[in-house]
Amino acid sequence: MNSSQEPTESSDSNSATRRVLTLFDCVCIIVGTIIGAGIFKMPAIVASNVPSVTWLVAVWIAGGLVALMGALCFAELTTTYPDRGGDYGYLKRGYHYRVGFAFSWAAFWVIRPTSIALMAMIFGEFAVSVFPNSMPLYAFAGLSVIGLSLTNLIGVRFGKASQNLLTVAKVAGILVVVTAAFLVWPIAESPSQDAVVEIPAQMTDVNDPATAVEESGESTWEWFWLSMVFVMFTFGGWNDIAFVASETREPKKNLLRALVVGTGVVLLVYLLVNLALVAGLGFEQMASLGSRWENATSVLVEQNMGPWGKDLLSILVCVSCLGAINAMIFTSPRIYWATAVDYPSLRLVAGDVSGKGCWRGILLQGVVTIAYILTFGNDKNGVENLTASNAPYFWSFLGLTVITLIINRVRFKGQFEGYRVPFYPILPLLFVGACLFMVYRSWTYMMDQELWLATAIIGGWVVIGLILSFLLRNEAQQSLKQP
Repeated sequence: MNSSQEPTESSDSNSATRRVLTLFDCVCIIVGTIIGAGIFKMPAIVASNVPSVTWLVAVWIAGGLVALMGALCFAELTTTYPDRGGDYGYLKRGYHYRVGFAFSWAAFWVIRPTSIALMAMIFGEFAVSVFPNSMPLYAFAGLSVIGLSLTNLIGVRFGKASQNLLTVAKVAGILVVVTAAFLVWPIAESPSQDAVVEIPAQMTDVNDPATAVEESGESTWEWFWLSMVFVMFTFGGWNDIAFVASETREPKKNLLRALVVGTGVVLLVYLLVNLALVAGLGFEQMASLGSRWENATSVLVEQNMGPWGKDLLSILVCVSCLGAINAMIFTSPRIYWATAVDYPSLRLVAGDVSGKGCWRGILLQGVVTIAYILTFGNDKNGVENLTASNAPYFWSFLGLTVITLIINRVRFKGQFEGYRVPFYPILPLLFVGACLFMVYRSWTYMMDQELWLATAIIGGWVVIGLILSFLLRNEAQQSLKQP
């Protein structure tokens, strides 16, 4: 193959999958993965770190634009290379198959199970509030992972149907809360829409990632960048569509539409939730609750609808968490399955290239996730620590994946059949910069919290995976440089 041609997956690799996912299915995967429990807690925390409603709206729009930039970059990657395994395929093509293996290893042991576990633990927290004195948090969390794993074992069609139902239910529930805030609940009195609040000098919970807030005398832009950390965490997950690109109908058309529509829907929902909280509580009370790490959404619902309203909100959060858990369980095994195509020795644990090969990955991923839940489920800072453990690897590999777009543009001079990201290379570089920023903030948080042991263990285990890639025999059907 000459340098003007783009590499493609082998016919054997592609023939093993069936394109069963519609545009609606893909949008539900994106929306279901992104919208978790963060939107119920983060708006007040963000409000406590910005000086006005205008800045509150601006920071959420900025987070949505960053997510959209990443989505547009992934639209080019997914439509040009609709590979099985998403990031794994892009990384092995852009750099080396060992880099792809390092991603799969980190995804299996750290990125994916910690993401699922922390969402399951949030589900458990709210489930306990709905059913007090029934089961502990970690039991609810574990049952959610087991139940949804079994659901996805039934098959792709059943798994996607469950995802669609959960996504529609969560979005509908959030919109009901928003509508009630605007139409039923009295509008909170506020002296000015842009009323400035005094930002606390220090957050009360020193174990949360917001401990970067130290002094109230910093500039507005410094508060803006701090708030972006919380917002970008809440927008994470849109890239999961890359893992099922090879199973999407009409990928060159539907993948771009799904990414743009999905991130757009999420941004709209997030803005409506923030405006509903401002309308129902007022900006000053919202910011005050955020500074104390109280759930402003729960306060708004309970003070206007009573205890039953709080239970209703808890149920809504549980549904939202279940949707995010199911989306991650549905997409993650595609990474391990794609890796097993190149590494036959892994097919025993990751599956084979047959249409039913993902079940082993689902089961083993569930086992690792349960282990995280049992380890952190009784830790009051478990969610924060899991987030900190996950973030450096998630954002590092996401940035590396987007860089492959630039590498492939330079390496392969031929015409691309897929979508082309606009304002190239500005948008990809801006997004990579955002990823580097998130990696920096994540590492500084872990160091500030003196999580040396956890950092060393996880980092060492990822290095072991890189070493293992030299020992395992790679039997890809064709060289990555052959058509």
